[in-house]
Amino acid sequence: MGTAFEQSASLKQRMYVALNDLPRAHGWFRVFGGALLILIAANALLVGVPEDAGSGLERSFVLALSVASTALFGVEYVLRLWTADIAYPEYGAVRSRVRYARSLMGIIDLLSFLPMLLVWAHPELAALSDAVRVIRLVRLVKLTRYMLGMKTIGRVITKCSRELIAAFMVMGLLWVASSVLMYEAEHAVQPEQFDSVFTGLYWAMTTMTTTGYGDLAPITPLGRLIGVVVMALSIGVVAIPAGIFSAGFVAEFRTRDDQEEREVRDALADSSASAMRDESSENVSKVGDVGIGECAGVASGAERAGNSDGAGELDSKRDVSAHMFEGKAVKQSHNSTSEQDFQC
Repeated sequence: MGTAFEQSASLKQRMYVALNDLPRAHGWFRVFGGALLILIAANALLVGVPEDAGSGLERSFVLALSVASTALFGVEYVLRLWTADIAYPEYGAVRSRVRYARSLMGIIDLLSFLPMLLVWAHPELAALSDAVRVIRLVRLVKLTRYMLGMKTIGRVITKCSRELIAAFMVMGLLWVASSVLMYEAEHAVQPEQFDSVFTGLYWAMTTMTTTGYGDLAPITPLGRLIGVVVMALSIGVVAIPAGIFSAGFVAEFRTRDDQEEREVRDALADSSASAMRDESSENVSKVGDVGIGECAGVASGAERAGNSDGAGELDSKRDVSAHMFEGKAVKQSHNSTSEQDFQC
């Protein structure tokens, strides 16, 4: 039971890597991820090609590509739902899948295959058939998953969201104000050209972005004065978001470089600490061996000294006994001599 669960978890992890980090995938998982990438690129190339274009062979190829793309994108959507708990570990098993389904990329993944199924289910509906090219355009957005630069842009927009919102609000105020003023200044003289405020919005946007198509131009002194002021202000206002983006990219790249430098420094510190631990362990082992040898030498020396002291004590006891024996012998000899003299 536990082994089956571990195998299922490992399979889910490898599938998640194949769907989100293709260079790290291996085996059939890498093949599946590569097939997805190839189909996305092929649909991007065929955005402007209708289903019934070309000869019979070309139509068959386009139809086969459409069927394969729809089937594989449907399988991809199911697999992304399955691995959503890895993508969003802070949510539960159910909430993570709801989180993916409601995300922007989840909606794009759903739209990449579901409308085509509806077209095949109801071929009589011309509106659905006309939506095929739009569906391919939606599939083109799936390429952003494989673009590392898009992730960087997304992080920059997220970090600089407040500044960008403020900058675009200023642009919006200038856009609306200049369009209303230009409409009021030119409507009486050019009623056909400036027929509504929306026409003024079009003129203001082309003027602020320095596009200047030339189809709308003020002819009154007041209108020309408004145009000059708008062009002068738009130079600074339009440049604000560009400066925010530039500063955000610089900060993001600097943060990434600092992180890489920190990782390298931590890796070197870990390797140095590991080498020091190995060296200290080796020194402790050597000191232990030397200590054991010295203790053994001291013990053997003490044993030898003890044996030597014991032998000396035994020899001294033997010498004392010999002297006592000699003294008794001399005393006995002296007594016997005295007795002989007394008899004589």
